[in-house]
Amino acid sequence: MASEIYEQALAAFRSGNAALALAVCDRILSLDRSDADILLLSATILEQGGEKRKAAMLYAEAAGKATARRKDIAFRAASLFEELGERPLAFQVLHALQPDLPDDPDLLQSLCGLAREMGDYGLARDAALKLATTAADFDACLSAGIILNGLGLFEEAFATLARAHAERPDERLALSEYFWAAANVCDLETSAALQARLEAAYTQEGDAADIRENAFRALMWTGDEALLARYARRTADVMLPPVAPAVGFDTQVEGKDPEIIRVGYVSCDFYDHATMSLLAGVLEAHDRDRFEIFAFCHTPASRREDAMHERMLDTVDYYIDILNLTDAEAAETIRSLGIDVLVDLKGFTQGSRLGIFCRRAAPIQLTWLGYPGSVTGAGIQFAITDHIVTPDTSIPYYQEKLLRLPGSYQCNDAARERVSRAGDRADHGLPQDAIVFAAFNHPAKIRLPVFESWMHILSAVENAVLWLYPMGALAQANLRAAAAKSGISPERLIFADLALPGNHLRRLPQADLALDTGPCNGHTTTSDALWAGVPVLSFKGTSFAGRVSESLLNAVGLRELVADNLAGFETMAIEVAGDPARLTDLHDRLVAARDTAPLFDTEELTRQVEALYQSVVTASRLGE
Repeated sequence: MASEIYEQALAAFRSGNAALALAVCDRILSLDRSDADILLLSATILEQGGEKRKAAMLYAEAAGKATARRKDIAFRAASLFEELGERPLAFQVLHALQPDLPDDPDLLQSLCGLAREMGDYGLARDAALKLATTAADFDACLSAGIILNGLGLFEEAFATLARAHAERPDERLALSEYFWAAANVCDLETSAALQARLEAAYTQEGDAADIRENAFRALMWTGDEALLARYARRTADVMLPPVAPAVGFDTQVEGKDPEIIRVGYVSCDFYDHATMSLLAGVLEAHDRDRFEIFAFCHTPASRREDAMHERMLDTVDYYIDILNLTDAEAAETIRSLGIDVLVDLKGFTQGSRLGIFCRRAAPIQLTWLGYPGSVTGAGIQFAITDHIVTPDTSIPYYQEKLLRLPGSYQCNDAARERVSRAGDRADHGLPQDAIVFAAFNHPAKIRLPVFESWMHILSAVENAVLWLYPMGALAQANLRAAAAKSGISPERLIFADLALPGNHLRRLPQADLALDTGPCNGHTTTSDALWAGVPVLSFKGTSFAGRVSESLLNAVGLRELVADNLAGFETMAIEVAGDPARLTDLHDRLVAARDTAPLFDTEELTRQVEALYQSVVTASRLGE
């Protein structure tokens, strides 16, 4: 009987009577929704009538019941959902095909593309891993590589992106992604060659440069502030919504003391993360007679169980969970609470919620601590920096007005454990009597010229080893091969194990000296070493990210450890390593600096930051 009614509906549709056909289908579906053909016919009629969402829902339902053409039907549903801007539903209907089509290249590539467009790369992890091993063409290789890069699976990304680049060496996105993978697996020569190609192209293209990387990645390899500013503008154009007009609004809400300034910190790093290891002391030191402190938290639920998250909860006056709010909802929530100063702690780093700032959630919006550069295009008016990381020559490259602290921009937590060398070096795989140079910066910061300088130092200091950041097998193999090529025994490179921040801090005193990177320095890495009593040797940079170590060393009274260039850096490292008395003196000065240096004076820095908050609030209220 149902088949006869279906034939009636089909005949009506073919004769041009879509209304009758749809009515017949609706009657059948009100009684039984198991027939894929009825669902498919209804969806077709609705799509032709312009009711695309209803059509997409029915196509998706039909795909779940069809035995033939299931892939085609699901892709039609996904296409409509994507056209409607409902990518999660598009992903959901295609993901349901995976058990039956685990190796289908169209499906795997579409899942990767949708996850990328949604900004949730983890959704396509399995699809990307499968696609990386089965990809047969450029588009498939690139789709898989982009997802794997975004998830930090650089070893898996490297080979598939190499294939994509080989097929189309002039395609800029493939070049940029391959470059990022090469940098993260420490294929130094490949990375240097790709960097040279990008730099040459950007020079030739000027302001019209075809930039395909986000701004954060660029910090790792260039200190050119003009180029970094272009990267920031391009990232904002791609990632962010338009910035709302700058309109003043009253933050005086019910229950708020008009004499109190409400400060909101926005982050997903309210857990045992580098940002919180710096900021925790400031949150505790804020003057509660003058300020109320709000934490607007979008930290993943899985990371809210550690001691640092609990410390934050115990410290702030108000904790607002915005993880499951849209940017528009979060912005409205922030406005409703009368926040005077909203502080971005992420910038253009992964997991940021700059869309909240684009919506002007507070009259004063500033960026601090999380991103060493301009956060342009997000409605942020101010950036907290200092005179070393952003000298006057940097001002043209910042959309924000610079609020420069008298010491270092970086806060530190003076309540951290006062670590000292304890235990046996052998427990960390280190030789007992060697000079241990530590280099715990991220692998992507290790550029070929810097690594060559490290090897020159090891060549001159024969009893030295280089203690490095935990890395994957491919990165370790690449660096050991590069060392051997430089005439250095690969065994002199010792890779640390992964460790929680507290355990890492406790092992740092086993090092004698720390060697910096550039054009992107160590940031928390440098201040951790200084707190642990380990002198850090650096060299002058040409951007915020490349001047951080100089700022930190200046704030502990050791700016003398900043060389003018890499040649001077090598000479200084060799001389200091060969001078036990100077090593001891530097260590003792750093231990004393915990109680005397501006870098570790959390109370004073908090007062300085509060003075900046007060000044911009006062100016705003006066209409300046």
